[in-house]
Amino acid sequence: MKNKAYVLLSLAGILWGFQPVVVKFIVAEMNPPTLVSFRYLLLSATLFLLMKITHKKDFIPPKSCWLPLIIMGITGVSLNNGSQFTGLQYSTVANATLIAAMTPAVTSLLAFVFLRERLALLQWIGIIISISGTLYLISNGNLDIILHISFNLGDILFFVAQLSWAIYCLISIRVMKKMSVLSVTAWAGVFGAIFIAIYGHFTCGLFIPDLSMKAMVSFAYIVWLGGVGAMIFWNIGVKNVGASTASIFLNIMPIVGIVTASITLNEIITMEECLGAVVILLGVYITTHTKQILEKLNWKK
Repeated sequence: MKNKAYVLLSLAGILWGFQPVVVKFIVAEMNPPTLVSFRYLLLSATLFLLMKITHKKDFIPPKSCWLPLIIMGITGVSLNNGSQFTGLQYSTVANATLIAAMTPAVTSLLAFVFLRERLALLQWIGIIISISGTLYLISNGNLDIILHISFNLGDILFFVAQLSWAIYCLISIRVMKKMSVLSVTAWAGVFGAIFIAIYGHFTCGLFIPDLSMKAMVSFAYIVWLGGVGAMIFWNIGVKNVGASTASIFLNIMPIVGIVTASITLNEIITMEECLGAVVILLGVYITTHTKQILEKLNWKK
């Protein structure tokens, strides 16, 4: 079962790695709140249809799950997608996927704070390394920017997106003990769509413009491949191997994102991005492979 989960998590990472590229095409024609709200309404409608076809019995969530699902909608849908899609208007696809790579470290840190999970000293070192790499990346290697808190808005939004996603993952573990993957994903999508629609209505307005063929195909991709497909794959994986192990597969995203952005958008890969990527991934590896590292070094926790 674990091997199947690993395959599904890998597919989710590949689909999400390519997603920022197609989102870049859509946000050039549609504002992010409209994009996210309509994306998740269609995504959830598709999942509810699948639940009907497969005769799922947990169509209506138990009372104990309503609040967690609402929080998942706010964090994993509204904040995560809204921040990421808005950030792509100000920064690059490469930076979006590189910053996403630090999610395992953020997830471990939040698990320590909220779930009281014990972290080894080496895990703390990995978290610090990952965060340092992200700071280096979003400041473009300029110490003066760090000292004067003048980061690229898009990169800051990418960081907010990953923090929100880490919270979503931690909450989803408990909720999926009581509900199916389809039901959890669908209901979180509904709540998230509602909240970001309200936000969009009072800020930039909700409207669907006449999209080009490229934008329409891209929208279909983020709804049914990067949305329905990837989220089902991801939640099945998390349910079977846990959030910490599953988050390792997010490291596939930077590779896919950087390569596809370079090919399709002609984004130039800078030395700062390469160095930032190495530091982030090093920190992630240390955080998620602490046990194996300590065993090899014959250390004790």
